[in-house]
Amino acid sequence: MDFGALKKLRVAAIVWIFLSVFSSFAQAAGNDAKAPETASASLADLAIAKLEKGSITLGLAYTQVTYKTTHANTIGNTQITDNGAPSLIIELNSSEKKLKSWPLRVGSAIIGWDINASASYFDTHYQLINSAFRGQNIGTRVSGGFIGVAPTLFLKMGPLYPGRDIYWKVGYGIGPGLFQGSGTALFNSPQGGVINNVGSSSAVFALYNTASWQFQVGHWYLDIMGKWLLPQDGNRTSLESYGFGLAYRFDL
Repeated sequence: MDFGALKKLRVAAIVWIFLSVFSSFAQAAGNDAKAPETASASLADLAIAKLEKGSITLGLAYTQVTYKTTHANTIGNTQITDNGAPSLIIELNSSEKKLKSWPLRVGSAIIGWDINASASYFDTHYQLINSAFRGQNIGTRVSGGFIGVAPTLFLKMGPLYPGRDIYWKVGYGIGPGLFQGSGTALFNSPQGGVINNVGSSSAVFALYNTASWQFQVGHWYLDIMGKWLLPQDGNRTSLESYGFGLAYRFDL
């Protein structure tokens, strides 16, 4: 039995469920309260309206993911990375809400917000020992997946050329996430190097941060991105992902 494939399927199932819930409730905070007898119908209507106005972004990225954590009776933290690898871009996006805009000589500058949900799988198996960026394969490995949902504040400028659907957009968001990762990692201890089990097979709550710079041409996006998760597991764990990618946004 391929347990690695089963683990990936489990992560994918969590992703699908979480994104489905997000699509229904992402804008609930922005709506007026309803009477109890109409709450269920209102949430259903909200989910339909949300999906009609939202979009899903799919693409391919090249990112470097680094997992960091601590362990009892060891010195400092451990860091294990994937040395950079292709990864999928899977995001669910709400419609954009404008807060303020200013006309420019060509186009306009807009400050606004939206809500984005992202999901990803990671597989780190290069231990950082003598370098801050390139790890060594010593047999340790931590793998898993995460989901994050973040209200995002952005600055968007464009169209950059008259009559062309070309924009650039920079944004930062912070919100809740779910993280699941486990494996083995090398730690320093008073007795020397020691390999310990880390993480958990169960998902834990995490603080999710995301930052991006996008160049948009129609529905195509060139994206330079960074994502940080801080799982609340009591071990000062973090997961960092930096990279760039090309994606296409489909309207729902």
